[in-house]
This record gives sequence, structure tokens and C-alpha cells, in this order.
Amino acid sequence: MMPLRSVLLLMCLVAWAQHSSAKEPVLRACGHPAAPPMSWDQDGQLTGVCVAAARRAFAAVGLTLQVEPPTPWARCLRMVETGEVDVNLCGFANDKRLEHAVMVEPPVGHNEAVLIVRRDSALVYKSWADLNGLRIGMGRGVSFGEEFDAYLAQHTQFDLAISEAHNLQKLLLGRLDAVVTARHAGQQQIRATGCEAQLRLLPGKVVDGPLFMQMSKRSKHLGVLPQVTAFMKQPAQIEWVQGQQARFETMYASMNPPAQSKLCSR
Repeated sequence: MMPLRSVLLLMCLVAWAQHSSAKEPVLRACGHPAAPPMSWDQDGQLTGVCVAAARRAFAAVGLTLQVEPPTPWARCLRMVETGEVDVNLCGFANDKRLEHAVMVEPPVGHNEAVLIVRRDSALVYKSWADLNGLRIGMGRGVSFGEEFDAYLAQHTQFDLAISEAHNLQKLLLGRLDAVVTARHAGQQQIRATGCEAQLRLLPGKVVDGPLFMQMSKRSKHLGVLPQVTAFMKQPAQIEWVQGQQARFETMYASMNPPAQSKLCSR
């Protein structure tokens, strides 16, 4: 029979091993797969300003962020709503999202919504009214604010596609008059698809708004938000986030040269 001292030692070793092998607290996150430089799908992994900012913020409060493989944007939003994931890396605030997620201050960036049209388009944009009756494309699940979304639904032939690439294909084929997208993402999409000779961004913006990290109200980690907010409001952190925009714009351009796409090279 094993001596009592040996039994106690064995129990201590087992307890220590179990403690040592315990995983650090992990949050699951998802984001937009086609919104460079804020977030995009790079070889099956999300990267960008929002990804880096979220990892840094949650690491500061002792949590590991597990970023899910890229999925359609609408699916990411559903997973945040149901609590399947804890965090939407960043997006506009609207009434629907406020129902099931908390917007984390301060915003991680700002986004201008602009119009992509064909080079031969005669469309002159000055106000939302100029879009009345037009065939306007936007990504499924994408929002540029409750008011603008409602305007498009009421006054235009609103067309939702599963991805930015599908929208650009429809535009090139003449099935859309314009596509609404974020300025930086639109510029990068046109360049990366080699479509500069066929497509252009119209001057002016249709919407301008902040992008927030968003935490599901069903997340069991909601209690860390005060610490996360305090960290993100530090001047050094705000400066760091601002510096990531140019860094990730350069990264996206270098990783996605036009030659990778066949969209406009036929």
C-alpha cells in the first residue's frame, strides 16, 4: 500500500498538472472579410487594423482573442447576436446592432461610404436624392447607418450580394448603376482586381461614421469592458491605433497585387 506521504505528493502533482494545463480565458471574435485596411481575408485568416487593435486591447486585460476564420459578414453578425462569438472586431453602430451588442469606446477608426461606378457612368452624386431609382449594390449584412440603409431600401433598387467581388462583377456587367462601399476598401478592391481602367470612385462621400469594436451582450466576458475601454482611451493607445491605418494599407497592397485577380484581365 502506498505511504500517505506519497499519496499526498501524488495528489499535489496531479493538481499542479491540471492547473498548469488549464487554458487562459479565450474570447472568440469575427469580422468583415473584405474591408481593407480595417479587416480582410488574407490566405484564410483575418488581418487588419481592427484585428490588431482588438488583440492588443484584450491582451491588456489578460484575455486571449481567438479570431475565427473568415466567413460572410452577415454570418459574423448573426454569431455576435446569438453569442456564438464574443466580439465583432469593428463596424458601424446601428439600432439593430445596439440591441445585441455593446459599442466599445473609443472607435478604432472612421469609415467613409462612397460610390463605385463604371468609368463611362454619367452619374453625378451630390446628395442621396441622386440615387433615387438607381440599381445600388451593397454587401449582405453591411450597414452604413440606420438612416442611410433605410433610404436605400425605400428609394433605390437595392441589391445585396454575398461579397464585394460579386458586386463589382454585377457593376462591370451593367446589372448595377453603382456600388456603395467604404472608401479605402473600394480603392483597394479596384486596384487588387486590376479594374482601374473599368471602374472609378465618385468624388464626395455618402456617409461618414465611426467604426466600433462591438461585444455581444451574451458574452460571459462583458465584465471586462470597463478595463478595455480604459486601455483604449489611453493617449498612447489612441496614437498606436491611428498609426496602424497606413501600416495595413501598405501591407494589403503588397500582399494583394493586381496580377492575383482575373476579374478585369479578360
